[in-house]
Amino acid sequence: MHGTVFCGSWSSFLNGVRRERGPRASLRLRSPALHSREMKMAILAAGQGSRLRTETGGRPKLLVDVAGRSLLDRQLDIARRIGAEPLVVTRPELAGEFRRMGMEVLVEEEPAGILGTLYHARGALDETFCWLAGDMLFTDPVPMAELVAAHLEQERTASFFYCRTDHFKLKLRPGPAPEVVVTRESGYSLSIPNFHVQSPKVFSYMAPDPHGNFLQDLIAAGEPILAREYPARVFEIDTPEDLAEARRFLGASGG
Repeated sequence: MHGTVFCGSWSSFLNGVRRERGPRASLRLRSPALHSREMKMAILAAGQGSRLRTETGGRPKLLVDVAGRSLLDRQLDIARRIGAEPLVVTRPELAGEFRRMGMEVLVEEEPAGILGTLYHARGALDETFCWLAGDMLFTDPVPMAELVAAHLEQERTASFFYCRTDHFKLKLRPGPAPEVVVTRESGYSLSIPNFHVQSPKVFSYMAPDPHGNFLQDLIAAGEPILAREYPARVFEIDTPEDLAEARRFLGASGG
């Protein structure tokens, strides 16, 4: 399943932009300018990163080295590929370091989970935007640019990737009535890494409870949602073991 549109049902779908096969993949957009101004890409980095403190020394997790480049550098590559303007949403004590790097920064005074951080940033995200978790490392930015282009062209409310693993906290259960489940339990065939493209409309679904399962609410309401399988490796860098695995993979692949 290369692409799937949820409009209250699960159906196979091939449309929009497609990835060329082979080592030199290129992006072909049907429409080069599909939004009125540069899209924002919110990088949600308000966590404490306590489990990586031996690697970070108290500095932002985004600055940790992964095979010769920082996690932030790799995420900025995604922003450039998409044509998006990065916005770092972070804790007060970490904001200064990002500002000294010339980044646009939004401070969350009292961080309360990744979705709370996203909801906190809603005032800066008043047009179609994308966001990703600061601890996510996507190893190929090309499918991400394709997802953004398809989302804009097809005017979806929300778009996301799924992976054939149960590693990520958001699980996806396909079927006639697709379901998103928030759990760390194993036993699911698909899960959703934290890179999303969304309309500001999603914040109205988050308003009753910013920490709730707003993706499932969107599906239940019949909102048009695009889901695609991410074909490359994704790392969620939360522990020294996660970091070591990402370094081994990227070191071996020359990434």
